Amino acid sequence: MRRALLVVALAAALSGCGAQAAQGMHPVSDTPAGHHVRVGLTEWQVDVAPTRALAGRVTLVVTNAGATEHDLVVVSGQRGWSMPALEPGTQARLVVHATAGTPLQLTSKMPGQLHHMDATIRVTR
Repeated sequence: MRRALLVVALAAALSGCGAQAAQGMHPVSDTPAGHHVRVGLTEWQVDVAPTRALAGRVTLVVTNAGATEHDLVVVSGQRGWSMPALEPGTQARLVVHATAGTPLQLTSKMPGQLHHMDATIRVTR
């Protein structure tokens, strides 16, 4: 029941986002096929598990485990994806397309933070 409420709340929050900002973002209940990587955002770090992903479609399951809003930007070579800021305690999915040998670079930085937090996911075949 709690998960259903989270999905409804997240869908309502995202309905006002611009199409470009939410591109590639899926509600928690929408589980695309492919490899999944868990991403945890806090005030001081970006945690990923596992730290390797298979080339192709990769679903990042992003959870804001911090006390403030956090965004996420993912860059791989010349391609990039982003998601709008997540409220504390919320979760969303971001689907990216990974190329073998080109790492996924994850960055989270919100206005007012003096530094940004980074993580890298190695991409293999």
